[in-house]
Amino acid sequence: MKKLTYLLFLLLPLGSSAQKVETAVGANWAEIPAQQTQSELKPGWKIVDYQMKSRLTHYLSGGRATQLADGSRPMLRITPGPDEVLVDYALIRLKAKKYYRKLPRPQLAENIYIRMEPKAFTIKAESDSFICQPREPLQPGEYILVNLAQHPIGELGDLLVYPFSVAKD
Repeated sequence: MKKLTYLLFLLLPLGSSAQKVETAVGANWAEIPAQQTQSELKPGWKIVDYQMKSRLTHYLSGGRATQLADGSRPMLRITPGPDEVLVDYALIRLKAKKYYRKLPRPQLAENIYIRMEPKAFTIKAESDSFICQPREPLQPGEYILVNLAQHPIGELGDLLVYPFSVAKD
């Protein structure tokens, strides 16, 4: 019984994710698979039993995302979950390294992000989903679409994100 309860608690944060996130590739829609970030806590030093300067890093494995966006103004089709709103979604640009990509800041709220709002995106409603396109071109690089209202996963606060790349035109 304890194992079943533990399993349900592990699966609960997955229920707060979007049902589907897709990007336009040519004339078709390609699904962006959800990926969980991995976290690493680098301890600092101790002074009288007080830990100082510990650094938390959220990263995704691989130097590039598996999904390449079409152009510098990608069209994203987001189908929010039952308890989600579109404004809770945001784009964050990642720092790309050779073998991984990482969030610039350890806390989600500390990162520079662009919310899915009408002032930054052209938004069209389509039955149960929304088609969003940035008003300004995105710089080439690695990006994630993340729900800012999601519950962190695990002890280090991993996130469920939708990664994609924007190539140079």
